[in-house]
Amino acid sequence: MARAFDVVIIDEAAQAVEPATLIPLIHGCKQVFLVGDPVQLPATVISSTAQKLGYGTSLFKRFQAAGFPVQMLKIQYRMHPEISIFPSKEFYEGVLEDGEGLSKKRPWHSYSCFGPFCFFDVDGTESQPSGSGSWVNEDEVEFITLLYHQMAMRYPELKSSSQVAVISPYRHQVKLLKDHFRSTFGDQSKEVIDVNTVDGFQGCEKEVVIFSCVRCNKEQKIGFVSDFRRMNVAITRARSAVLVVGSASTLKEDKHWNNLVESAKERGRYFQVPKPFTAFFVDDKLKTMKVERAPPELRTVQALEAINEAVVGQELMDVDDAGDQEDEGYDDDPVEADDGGGDD
Repeated sequence: MARAFDVVIIDEAAQAVEPATLIPLIHGCKQVFLVGDPVQLPATVISSTAQKLGYGTSLFKRFQAAGFPVQMLKIQYRMHPEISIFPSKEFYEGVLEDGEGLSKKRPWHSYSCFGPFCFFDVDGTESQPSGSGSWVNEDEVEFITLLYHQMAMRYPELKSSSQVAVISPYRHQVKLLKDHFRSTFGDQSKEVIDVNTVDGFQGCEKEVVIFSCVRCNKEQKIGFVSDFRRMNVAITRARSAVLVVGSASTLKEDKHWNNLVESAKERGRYFQVPKPFTAFFVDDKLKTMKVERAPPELRTVQALEAINEAVVGQELMDVDDAGDQEDEGYDDDPVEADDGGGDD
């Protein structure tokens, strides 16, 4: 007979159906901790009947609704503050706090169109592949390829799938993007950029994330792009730049998407991109999007802060080196080594 656990900790519990969560609990336990985010994607349930009967409701959500103790982890350590400010306000009641060091400026922040947060209004054309329930938008694919090329050309460190991802809610759009990047970069395309669905990218992160919304129609129908949890996942995967590409006129009928577009406009990070898309990246146009450097007095303060950090870091390294040298003298006497390695 299997023994019960004292404590069970289940990660990504908000993304698991209840029967799956119960598996580690069947033998009993004294305590269970469920860790997850209820405003990100839940478990995928194919059957509409099962969904209607509550199969998609996680034990995490059920416990939360029943009034069990909830502790929110408020400090995020991934996103630049210019990225986190919108999801914090829109999905987390404004309580998210940013960890230290996240506001560091990256080289690509020298242009307002390269982050940290941008919305590119591309009034393209959506289409549905024959026999498919999925959607594609070739205009967005064309613009995204140009956008990535411009960034990678100026900042070669971004020419890596470990640094940049393009994500989309639709599988056929992902396939079209992969084909387009393959025709552009050849067999090395998988090495220079990661392309995935939003659902497949949950739990992942990259330095730069480009999000293709796809939907563009006069009826303003956006399908499951309207799921705020999928939206939240998509815009919170990036560390230093999230670049959203979509049709503002189509998305604006959804409350959350309209708020995102308005946020971009308020911050001067909304860009209308007419055809030809190449005109958006000509030198004269890019010059207008060059971010002004900080005033001299602020740069002086920043420089002094950087010097201070370097000095403190060197002092800490010197202390560590001294400690290592002392430890080398205790190799033959571990008891003395322990005595000599205290806080003093």
